[in-house]
Amino acid sequence: MTLRALPRSRLDRLVPPLVRDGALIALVPVSDDSRWTAEAVWSVARAAAVGSQGKRRAVALVDLCLDAPFLHQVKKLDPAPGIADVFTSDGPLSDVAHDVDGVHFLSAGTPVADHAGIFSAVRWRRLQAGFRSEGALLLVCLPADRLPELGADPDGVVALSPGGVDLGTAPGRALLAARERGTELLGVVRERWSVPSPALRAGPKRRVGPRLLALAALVAIVGTVVLSSSHGAASGSRTGSSRSPVSHESFGTAQAPASAESRSAPDPALPALTSADSGGWTLQLAAYGAPERAQSHVDRLAAAGLAAFISPLAPDASGTVWYRVLAGAYTSRPAATAARRALWKRGLTARGEGTPLLAPYSLVLAHPADAGRLRTAGLAGIRWGARNAVLVGAFEHPEQAVIAAAQLQRLGIATTLVTRTDRNQ
Repeated sequence: MTLRALPRSRLDRLVPPLVRDGALIALVPVSDDSRWTAEAVWSVARAAAVGSQGKRRAVALVDLCLDAPFLHQVKKLDPAPGIADVFTSDGPLSDVAHDVDGVHFLSAGTPVADHAGIFSAVRWRRLQAGFRSEGALLLVCLPADRLPELGADPDGVVALSPGGVDLGTAPGRALLAARERGTELLGVVRERWSVPSPALRAGPKRRVGPRLLALAALVAIVGTVVLSSSHGAASGSRTGSSRSPVSHESFGTAQAPASAESRSAPDPALPALTSADSGGWTLQLAAYGAPERAQSHVDRLAAAGLAAFISPLAPDASGTVWYRVLAGAYTSRPAATAARRALWKRGLTARGEGTPLLAPYSLVLAHPADAGRLRTAGLAGIRWGARNAVLVGAFEHPEQAVIAAAQLQRLGIATTLVTRTDRNQ
């Protein structure tokens, strides 16, 4: 699996819906760059405090990196007194809290010998319950290896690393272990959406293959994607053009009459999104380095009556394109979480698997009859709406759709980038 990327430049939009239903969220540094990490933690806290649509929320940020506290440094605050002091004396948090940038900050406090006692204190459960009843949020910054020691199970975990997280490392394995215990991995705060592969950074001496040429189309993606709640089919052309692999159009504008081919219904065997199963949220179930494995997984889900997307990601450092399997499309995070429990109950995925993901963008085929050729590109189609539109993929941001669009363009399949709904949060 891969962790959802949360670029620092978009935290004000991405963080509020991610933490909306949580009372205790763990922030886990996975980087040696303490300055970058501290600034990223503060960015998360400020975004959470502003909340969705400008509705402010009470947020407390606690530095539990007791061996090497660092959050106080960027704000030029004293490390003590702090959380260790109030836990030792059983005093109120307000005694040591600082109001910084609209966030109630509690530093690590006076060094103590018994760190384990602070992490495992039952008081964390009481705090979690209290913050939940007040609609407030408690952010706890702590090392990955301390997650199992915390006296309360976090409602979610956010990792922080400028270049992303390798889940094969010790911190990565600790995050996966937290997921197995039932804690949701919300994503990783990083410097940008993706890290260029070594082949792109190497310059002209390296051969640039078709996969990397598709990435070059990123620079052509500018402008605004017009959001639409209308379930319609987009117009397109089979002839070559200078447009980027992902074209941006609105369902709301007048279009030329559809050709007979574009009016053709897609294969009736394609799974379909129902009226109660449509929206910006989805569930990430798996990621495969081979497209045929992703297609086999989607076929199993379709046989059980569940519509699922295949979304290829940009090549990683080894040049591998990962094909994510994303199930369903839901109007809200709680709806996606409820659907995940239903999948567990039906045995369609292992308990603990299925990460809710806000991925509202999809490609729609200009000609639904092209659905029969999607498997050639390692992709899958979903019937959508009364006009027999065919969706391909579910993407967190427009740039993520470039790989799939380029694969389809090479087959002569025209697509348009749309949103499945205008309720993305």
